[in-house]
Amino acid sequence: MLAFDGVFGLALLGLWIYCVFDVITTDESLIRNLPKLLWLAIVLFIPDIGSIAWLVAGRPPKASFRIAGAPSYGPNRETIRRPEDGPRFDDLDGMNDVVREREERSRLRMWEEQLRRREEELRKREEGLE
Repeated sequence: MLAFDGVFGLALLGLWIYCVFDVITTDESLIRNLPKLLWLAIVLFIPDIGSIAWLVAGRPPKASFRIAGAPSYGPNRETIRRPEDGPRFDDLDGMNDVVREREERSRLRMWEEQLRRREEELRKREEGLE
């Protein structure tokens, strides 16, 4: 019975350390229900219940059980090959740059046109006041 208590205590200590580390490393925008600092306080000051509450109600949904920033060894979005990764789609990046430049030029021409109209209106008002 004493050995069981020791193992159970070590398991709770490990869970607590994991949850403290997980709260600290989780991005604040992904945390559910409470602010990050409040979750950290709950996990620190109410270790057993706070750790379980963090895992159930605070941890981001579909969060993996790995250290933030650690490499993933399974297939993920970065390693899955998509059709657009093939050679036929390589020239689209260049096309996007051309389209972006054209849109920017068009936007600048429109702003210059508006500026000219406003300057002309201002000039007409000033002539009318004199």
